[in-house]
Amino acid sequence: MRLEPVGDTTGWYIWAGEYSDADDFFVPLHTEHVDEWDPKIKKYLGLAPGWRFLIAEDVEDVWFDEQLLDQK
Repeated sequence: MRLEPVGDTTGWYIWAGEYSDADDFFVPLHTEHVDEWDPKIKKYLGLAPGWRFLIAEDVEDVWFDEQLLDQK
């Protein structure tokens, strides 16, 4: 999901596996390392804030979520 960028961040929050509310769930990943981590996501990183994408075994979905723009 992509929120509005803050400071020097891109606004992207990307995770794999089951989501967790743990404080340390999201780990910073510099875009320089995307190809090493999972090259399939690279084509989505140009999406504007408010967009989400989901990639799974047999699923690839992209959608706009206006509620992401209300995040503070």
